[in-house]
Amino acid sequence: MNLIMKKQNTEITKLFKQKQKTCAQLLQTMEEQMRAVSNQDDSQLARIIEGKEELIAVLNETDQIIIERVGALDEANLELLARDSEELRLRIETDLEKIIQQEMDCQEKLHLEKSEVVEKIKGLRKGQKLLKGYERSQRIKPKISKNV
Repeated sequence: MNLIMKKQNTEITKLFKQKQKTCAQLLQTMEEQMRAVSNQDDSQLARIIEGKEELIAVLNETDQIIIERVGALDEANLELLARDSEELRLRIETDLEKIIQQEMDCQEKLHLEKSEVVEKIKGLRKGQKLLKGYERSQRIKPKISKNV
């Protein structure tokens, strides 16, 4: 294998390691998001989501670079890279699966909280309508004579 191809494989492996670190950071951020959702801390949740979006952007950039570099490899180097980076690939896949599962759990919790809030609002509106029946009715003004 020539030196250029070996260097490219090393660079791609470094990119995989960077991607795995970013996935680990995203997984940690997802755990913080789960705590914020459980504690119903909206301001912290907003900050966490912003940080999460930045990490996702880094992942997307890294993926694009990896795709470009892998596209330049020949069959033999591609197979060698696949063997060398198997462990990293598995760790990345495992982290991504955990991230997706936690995201789905957060979404489900938020949906349940939204439903509870909607039900409370409906109950409050119903209560307001009932209270209106106990208010003093305003005097209806006659339309024929103003003296009545």
